[in-house]
Amino acid sequence: MGLFLFNGGFMTTFSVCLIVRNEETNIRRVLASVPKHVEIVVGDTGSQDNTKKIASAMGAKVVDVEWNGSFADARNGTAAYATGDYILFLDADEELDSGALTAMRKFAKHHPDQAGAITIRNLIEDEIHIHSMARFYPNNGKYRYAGVVHEMIYYGDTPALSAKTGIIVTHYGYQQEEYERKGKAKRYFELYEQHLRQHPDDGYMLYQLGKLHFSLKQYEEAVLALNRCIALHEEQQLYFPVMAVMLGYALKYIGRSAEAETRLTPYIARYPTFPDLPFLLGLLAMDSGKLPDIENYFRMALAIGDNDNYASVVGTGSFKAAYNLGVFYEITGQLEPARKYYQLASRYGYSPAKQRLQIIKQRL
Repeated sequence: MGLFLFNGGFMTTFSVCLIVRNEETNIRRVLASVPKHVEIVVGDTGSQDNTKKIASAMGAKVVDVEWNGSFADARNGTAAYATGDYILFLDADEELDSGALTAMRKFAKHHPDQAGAITIRNLIEDEIHIHSMARFYPNNGKYRYAGVVHEMIYYGDTPALSAKTGIIVTHYGYQQEEYERKGKAKRYFELYEQHLRQHPDDGYMLYQLGKLHFSLKQYEEAVLALNRCIALHEEQQLYFPVMAVMLGYALKYIGRSAEAETRLTPYIARYPTFPDLPFLLGLLAMDSGKLPDIENYFRMALAIGDNDNYASVVGTGSFKAAYNLGVFYEITGQLEPARKYYQLASRYGYSPAKQRLQIIKQRL
C-alpha cells in the first residue's frame, strides 16, 4: 500500500511505478530516491541480469510484464498492480529529488482528479536540459498510457491536460555511453521507423528521430530528420521551437552556421520567451563575425531569463548568456563591461567565468 497522508479529511496514498529490463547498474539509485514507505511497483519486461533481485531486496513489488513492443502497454500493465491513489512513473535511469513527497502532497490537495507534469533535468555531457512531462496521475481508471513509443498519459481518448507538480527528476540516460551500453539507440530507431512508415507526417516523432541522431552526434542524419519535421510547419506545437533550435545546432556543427542563422531568425518574434533561440543566434553571430548581433542576441537571452516555458538548456537565459557577453566585451576591448558580465556568470558558480574574471581584474 502507498504511503498514507491525511489530507483534508481523507487519506491519500502514492505509488511509484517503473518498467525495466536489465537495469542492474541503475536500479539502486532510482529506488533509493523514492520516499520511504511509498509503494514501489517494478514491471520487469524480461531482465536477464540481477535487476529483479535487487528491486525485491530494496522493497519493491516486482511483477513480470509481457513485452509486446508497446511502452504504453507495459506501463499500463505495471500500473494495474499499483494500490496508491496517485501513480508516479519513473524510469530506471532517473532519480527523484528530495522534495518529491512534499510536491506530491500539495498537488493531490490542490489538483484532485488531475494529471500532473514533472520537471525532468536531463544531464547531457556538461549541460542540463530541462523539460516537463505528464507522469503523475490519479489511479482511478480514467487515465492510461497510449502510444507505442514516447507514450503519453491519456484521459479517455485524448491526451490528458496536466498542471505542474513541482516534482523534479534527474535523468542520466541521455549520456551517449548509456545508449551504447544498453543498445537503446538501435531499439528506438526501429520503433521510430516502424511508426513513421505508418505515419510519415508525425512531426513529433520526426523530432524524436532527429533528437536521437543529434544525441549520438550524427548531425547530418539529424538535419535530414529535422528538415522533414520543420517542413510540416507545426509552429503552434510546444516541441517546435525546441526542434528548430536543435536543427540550428546541428547545422552549426557541420559548418552551416550561415544557413542556421537565416532559418532561425524569423522565429525570434514568434517565441519571445524562449532564451535558447537568441542564445544560439548569438553563437551563430560569433561564427559570422556580426558584432552588433552578438551583443544584441545575448542581451536578449539574458533579458528573457531561464524559464520552463519550453524544453530548455539551463544557463541560456543566465550564466551562459552573461559569460558570452563577457567574452564579447573582452575581445572588443571593453574590459569594465566584460568584468561585469563575468562577475554575473560567476555568481552561478560557472567556472569559465570565474577564470576570465581573475584575468580581467589583473588587467583593469
